[in-house]
Amino acid sequence: MALAIGLFASLSWAGNVLNLGALLANPESYQLKIVRVEGIVANHRLKHFKRVNNVEKCVQSFTVTDETGTMEAAYAMKCSGAMDLLRNRDRVTMDARFDWAPGKAGRLNVQEVLAKMAP
Repeated sequence: MALAIGLFASLSWAGNVLNLGALLANPESYQLKIVRVEGIVANHRLKHFKRVNNVEKCVQSFTVTDETGTMEAAYAMKCSGAMDLLRNRDRVTMDARFDWAPGKAGRLNVQEVLAKMAP
């Protein structure tokens, strides 16, 4: 029973949208957890990497901003996933792993973009 409650608690962060201010104010609580956030994309950059067997990977780096804060984010994917490309000013809802270390700003490693709306 305790295991089931612990599993549910660790997954529940991803079910509710958190504002970035909550992550920044209490980063220890969210360290390496999957969180759901939404905000506006800015400073979008795209890098192409060639991998083994000529499979291309792309990493989209950007900042995401909501009414409570701004945070760096990265989204790795196959380059053939052009439908997953983000653009500046897109409003996104995404699940991401929150990475943080003492003395450093938090970073969102995007696992999945759940919704995207162009401006």
